[in-house]
Amino acid sequence: MTKIYCIGELLVDMIGREEKDLTENCGFLKRAGGAPANVAVAASRLGADVEMVATVGEDEFGDFLAERLKEENVGTDKIGREGKTTLAFVALDEEAKPHFSFYRDADENIRNRQLDIEPSKDDIVHLGSLPWTDKSSADNILNFLKKTDAKVSFDPNIREELLDESYRQVLNEIIEETDILIAAEEELRFFDKNVVEKPKELVITKGEEGAELVHGGEETRFQPPNVEVVDTTGAGDCLTGAYLAFREAGKTKALQKAVEAAAVSTTSKGAMEALPTKISLE
Repeated sequence: MTKIYCIGELLVDMIGREEKDLTENCGFLKRAGGAPANVAVAASRLGADVEMVATVGEDEFGDFLAERLKEENVGTDKIGREGKTTLAFVALDEEAKPHFSFYRDADENIRNRQLDIEPSKDDIVHLGSLPWTDKSSADNILNFLKKTDAKVSFDPNIREELLDESYRQVLNEIIEETDILIAAEEELRFFDKNVVEKPKELVITKGEEGAELVHGGEETRFQPPNVEVVDTTGAGDCLTGAYLAFREAGKTKALQKAVEAAAVSTTSKGAMEALPTKISLE
């Protein structure tokens, strides 16, 4: 059975109680979050064997996050503890569009001891994007990628406020090591065409229009089923986790199931809380 290692941010989402932006929200709900952590839980709920490589604070928020992943059957042996847990304040406006504000610390620190893992060539290493803003963590992860025989999956999950020239260069270096690139359609414009053509598999997420797989010179598209959208937060992470979880059954089937899973995840509030199980997709 393929094992999936998710490397990147594990943080606390503070979700606004009102359908307003951050300037007008007065109360927030605490939830576990972080794109690669959402991917880890999505894949685990769908039956995959998953390990999380991340860093949280030496505080009660860190305790909360580690326990939350254990509840979801995600391995936590490579979760480091130092500093303060990163917080992400999220508010959904009347159109269910998310607004973010980050207060970062621990998530930036991925140490070599946490990367002391030996995935097989059939395993998948999935990468989040936020740790790449720290040079030490970026170097540690890139050195690991150059040595591993595992399939490398990457979701750039671009935050434009972080996208300076040095960060863009790091993202290009990661894509050089990537086998499976999973990106939103609008994110591809941040990269040169010759860069995004390097990965063997390209999954393009298109929001309400579903997703497209480009592989072996062929293109495959799936539209999502009609659902009543309540919250789109984490839908892309759900699609990624589902695609990786079902990939052994065939890439086309995996994309179809991933688009269905992402649609289901938008029908209730929360990113991690709304992720579907294997039974709910049958």
